[in-house]
Amino acid sequence: MVILKIGGSLTLNCENLLKELKIQIKELNDINNLIKTKLLIIPGGGNFANNVRDIYEKTNLSDDGAHKLATLCTDLTGVYMKDISNVKTANNIYDVKDMFRYEDLLIFLPSNLILSTDKLPRSWDVTSDSFAGYIADLIDCKKLIIATDVDGIYNKYPEGKLLNTINAKSIKGFTSIDKYLPEFICSNNIECYVVNGNFPKRIISILENKIDTYTKILK
Repeated sequence: MVILKIGGSLTLNCENLLKELKIQIKELNDINNLIKTKLLIIPGGGNFANNVRDIYEKTNLSDDGAHKLATLCTDLTGVYMKDISNVKTANNIYDVKDMFRYEDLLIFLPSNLILSTDKLPRSWDVTSDSFAGYIADLIDCKKLIIATDVDGIYNKYPEGKLLNTINAKSIKGFTSIDKYLPEFICSNNIECYVVNGNFPKRIISILENKIDTYTKILK
């Protein structure tokens, strides 16, 4: 199983991505009947979470309240993704494992799982990137893909050089992943990739262990 987090920056453009992933993964699995590719999608909060942040900054909404609302927004994005793609959703790990007997692609609605654990800090530093990392560790998934609207991680921003690889401990400042994910990668045995989700074939390249345009984060 591979976990793909589709970032909020792709919310308005993810219909083509989901369509292409369904086609490409079916083709992969038709070719290879012995090892099936199973892709679990974790949605970002997207525009829904941006509205929560705006309310948080303009009112007395607490940190804990903002965390709960922003986490619920990932479910809203997931329901939206299901509606435009007909990819099925699950909201618990048992259903994921059961449904993957018949499905190659699923969207996970993470709020129940995330809000029931105290293992993740409740702050704006922890987003659905870290949710995806936590879920990957929980189900012993060794490959995590973060799809966003940039090609990967750069050595400086803006106008920097795209890095093919980077050590998680070296990630500092403004990047396309949240501030907590590098710490999570360092403490868990997870391969993580950052890729531009506007180019679905790059995600397929990662699944096939092929060289392409993306950044691999080393532990």
